[in-house]
Amino acid sequence: RRGWSLRRGDGLTLLAVVAFGFAWPYYIQPAVIGRHGSAFMAMAVSLVPFVTIVCSLLVLRVRPTPRQLLGVAVALGCMAILMWDGWERAIPLMDLGLAATVPLGYAAANVVIRWRLSHAAPLDVTIAALGGSSVMLLPFAVTSPSPPAPDAAQLMQSVAALAFLGIVGTGLATVLFNKMIRDHGPLFAGMTTNVVPIGAVIWGWIDHEPISARQLAALAGIIAMVTLVQFRAAGREMTNDEVANDE
Repeated sequence: RRGWSLRRGDGLTLLAVVAFGFAWPYYIQPAVIGRHGSAFMAMAVSLVPFVTIVCSLLVLRVRPTPRQLLGVAVALGCMAILMWDGWERAIPLMDLGLAATVPLGYAAANVVIRWRLSHAAPLDVTIAALGGSSVMLLPFAVTSPSPPAPDAAQLMQSVAALAFLGIVGTGLATVLFNKMIRDHGPLFAGMTTNVVPIGAVIWGWIDHEPISARQLAALAGIIAMVTLVQFRAAGREMTNDEVANDE
């Protein structure tokens, strides 16, 4: 009854959001996870809030405080430790680079949504973004080799996992995430991604993935610096955003 909130002029903006913030990460993440585990990929996603600060500065003209700059610098050092740990574990340089592009795509898309699509309802943005990424990725899906046919029990588990991932982990989560971007800004929303590595490391440990003490220390440092960066960030970001829009 409320109508469609996206406008005809939003096409190019949506295309950029779909390509860099949805289709690319959705294609790269499963490939990296399949080769090196979910814990490694989730740690790379920890970089989202810090890339968001840089994108917000360039696009939204939101200037970071000295506290935020300190947090960014220390967190980048922790990320370097994670990447070095991955290099010592013989993770190919190409995969390290691909993993690093995922938070870049997420952060850029979050800032663009805040910048150009804040007038649209979060549900409408989510439907358009997920639908668009499905169209982009469909040719790769139909041309990829099929996995071995599972038995009936494996098939039911796979369908259940896919349904949970699509409905809860992607659909509902993206609606809520886009709502946070609209209401509080991309940095505040991006902070939620730092809960992901904690769960992923725990599940990776349960699944016998290689997790080192150096990784855990670096992850703790990243979370601590994100907390430092995020302290009172939502209110400040809204204020600067409103000033920029007025200008």
